[in-house]
Amino acid sequence: MSENPYSAPKTEVLTENNYEGDNPLYKMDFKALQKLYYRSHNVSSIAGLMVLGVILIAFLTFKATDQDMHLNPFLLVLMVFYIVTIVGLILRSAWGRILGIIVCILSLFNLPLGTIIGIMGLFAFFKAPELFGDDRITHKDIKAVWKERKKTKT
Repeated sequence: MSENPYSAPKTEVLTENNYEGDNPLYKMDFKALQKLYYRSHNVSSIAGLMVLGVILIAFLTFKATDQDMHLNPFLLVLMVFYIVTIVGLILRSAWGRILGIIVCILSLFNLPLGTIIGIMGLFAFFKAPELFGDDRITHKDIKAVWKERKKTKT
């Protein structure tokens, strides 16, 4: 006869040795996973700050007076470069990482806030290349595993 339909569902308790699948996140120690989680947030924050930069550049471009019209082509090219970089960072593509590194290096010269943002971005881009490219680890996966393992701190 079949099992009792009113019995509690059977679940497999996940221990350190029997995590499901070949997910590399389960093989990481908790500290490394936490760093990757925060770096993934840093990449998203850099993309958000670039959106604010594009809005500021657009404002400066269209607010320019007759004396500042020589800056318009430069600001438009910069705005397009930022938009392409934002798209690359949102898609977490390999070329988006390279453009993000370029933007962060350029922002180092913008004292003091740009320097802080540039350093934060460079740490995120150089220390977590597994967040970018075709075989990337998505933020959604990192967040799910991090929240699960945070409960047990393993």
